[in-house]
Amino acid sequence: MNVLDSSFLCLDIGTTAVRGIAHRVRAARIVRSAIHSVDSTDTVFALKAVIDELERQIGGHFDSAFVTGNFGPVVFDMSVQNTRWGGEHKITPGDVRTQIGKITPPDGFYPMHIVPLRYDGNTEKNMSTPVSRTDSQLISVFGVIFYANARLAQIYGYLRRAHIQAAGFFDPQFLLNFTLRTRHENTLFIDLGAAHATGALWTDRGVVWMYKTRTGGDEITRRIADGLGIDCDDAERIKRASMTAFPRDMDRFTPADPAYDFSRADIGDIAMPAMTEILDEIRAAAGAAITKYHPTKIILSGGGADTDSIADYIADIFGIGVQTVGADAAVRALGDYVWGTQAARVRAYQARRDTIAQIGTRLSQMWRIRRPRTQSIPILPSTLAFNMRAPQTYALFRAGGISMIHVDIMDGFFVDRVAGGIDELKYIRAHTRAHLYVHLMTESPAVWAADAADAGADTIVVSGGTAGVRAAVAEIHRRGRRAGIALAPDMGVATLKPILREIDDVLVMSVRPGAGGQEFIPDALRKIRTLAATRRKYNLGFRITVDGGINDKTAQLCWAAGADALVAGSYLAHSTDFPLAVQSLLKNHQ
Repeated sequence: MNVLDSSFLCLDIGTTAVRGIAHRVRAARIVRSAIHSVDSTDTVFALKAVIDELERQIGGHFDSAFVTGNFGPVVFDMSVQNTRWGGEHKITPGDVRTQIGKITPPDGFYPMHIVPLRYDGNTEKNMSTPVSRTDSQLISVFGVIFYANARLAQIYGYLRRAHIQAAGFFDPQFLLNFTLRTRHENTLFIDLGAAHATGALWTDRGVVWMYKTRTGGDEITRRIADGLGIDCDDAERIKRASMTAFPRDMDRFTPADPAYDFSRADIGDIAMPAMTEILDEIRAAAGAAITKYHPTKIILSGGGADTDSIADYIADIFGIGVQTVGADAAVRALGDYVWGTQAARVRAYQARRDTIAQIGTRLSQMWRIRRPRTQSIPILPSTLAFNMRAPQTYALFRAGGISMIHVDIMDGFFVDRVAGGIDELKYIRAHTRAHLYVHLMTESPAVWAADAADAGADTIVVSGGTAGVRAAVAEIHRRGRRAGIALAPDMGVATLKPILREIDDVLVMSVRPGAGGQEFIPDALRKIRTLAATRRKYNLGFRITVDGGINDKTAQLCWAAGADALVAGSYLAHSTDFPLAVQSLLKNHQ
């Protein structure tokens, strides 16, 4: 991939749908992204439609694509390879490749992923890497995911007919593990697909168990069609609209579809036993692995994950908490993974760019007239409370000495409101030189973060509890922006412990996200004090910003607790003297 100027395409080829995501790369940054999906059992038609639309949005042509999706039957194996040398031997990458080359796939299968799980020698055990170590023996354990050659050949055929080549194949659970699993947390991935359901258990070492069921969502559809005497297309549509894991009393009297006389309960009576069979099959196959590795979370994906209350149903069956991710989670994860493989080249480019910038800065300083630096005021007006299309708003901010502006973006999914947006952010950026502090109250934070960075955000804060927070923080840093995490009122400070060293800002929400004008929640002060004490104890560098219910009284409490900056909306917007209101918030600020 050319990180200076190129585009890349990722495809998720399923049984009944194709999803795609495309990224435009310029100057080692993703400057534009687009996503599109088409539901159809005609895979070639769906591929062409997705590719055409993404080429239109990105403004370029794709010759190849990275591919994930339904690769058919799977075989998982732990392969142990043992190499002995006559005496002391310095282990090289070639020695490891030789061991990998000895892994023999089952007849008709291809090794898609070979994941190192453990390396042992005679003198040292459990090495992170054996390369450059000196030993007389190397014992390696690999987790290997094999997929059927016949299905891969079929997908190659689909791609050829859509006039595109495969740049690489990637298992969906491999990708979701890369994006969604928290470090040091063993995670069970379950994908409720149309043809099959797939289970995989991943640890920090890698994949330790994988299984694919005999049937999937199509079998549930077939049973509904046969049991109620309707065609499969109607059965699939009604299943999606009516199937629920926990039926309600009124379901017996609620029609499943106006065109038919059977009820939602009739659908459940057929569908849920079939779903239970699929889940019981996964649970039985995973029993030994669950007992050994004790996963603490299930990440649920696939079309069946949209079934009403299915996450709670699975949590009851397995006794493990469930996180549901969107139908496009795998293809988004593929995009993140592919871009992540370019990290070394991106860093090298950025290092060269930074060196050139530093030289330019030193040269310019030789002729620059030095001016006294002005101190930034740590008060951020919230755009939710102001008309950001009005020129007088920016004049008001300048009069108050404002140098930072808080921009809220809500997608309508993470909170029940749509506000802000990338276009709004671009408009604000075009009308001010102030530092733009952007809070993303959105799902899929990595994609939104990339768009926000392109639109001119300086600090990008993602909401804690959304899927892919760590990937979003990495993406923000890759783009040279400050990264933060918002701590909602119902989130404890301890949830930030794994990532505090990686972020630049913690946004303590002292109201519930989604609306302005709420009253300050006093428990936020305890969180501020805890964060400030943690920062001092471990010499961390993150800034503490507080958002919600800020006025001249709550501001003093926040400063005393250890806050560094405050977001104010209604208090400033309703003041009769804006500069004076800003100064009232700064009272007792050190």
